[in-house]
Amino acid sequence: MSAAGWQLVLIDGLFLALAAGMGLWFRGWLKREKRELDQRLEVLEAQHARLERVSGRLQTVCRVLELLGREDIAGERAEAASRSGAARSSRQAAAPPTPASQREADFEKAWQLLTEGATPAEVAQQLDLGLAEVELMHRMLRYRHQG
Repeated sequence: MSAAGWQLVLIDGLFLALAAGMGLWFRGWLKREKRELDQRLEVLEAQHARLERVSGRLQTVCRVLELLGREDIAGERAEAASRSGAARSSRQAAAPPTPASQREADFEKAWQLLTEGATPAEVAQQLDLGLAEVELMHRMLRYRHQG
């Protein structure tokens, strides 16, 4: 084999080694990027799960508040129609509507405890509810009494 042939074989070998090195580097880079993306995805999934829980709580609070608002509107209409104390006492004596879930029952109990004068922290701890939710209910109760 001549010198030109050896040069050609050597250059081809170097080119193949360079291509293999670049391929291995690229493969390692892709693995690192995949690991980083997987970690970011896990963090996002955890945040999404927390947001889902908060969203569920807020929806439950909204449903309970809507029920309470409907009860108040119905009570005010009955009171305005009868213009007597009997309508008010019958509304207070009537049993609250059956809650659709245990969570709604907890919110109704929280509303009752807040009405009786319990602090939001006590109610949240007793019923295993979020403190922010109970504080919101307490603010609404205070606003209702002011207005």
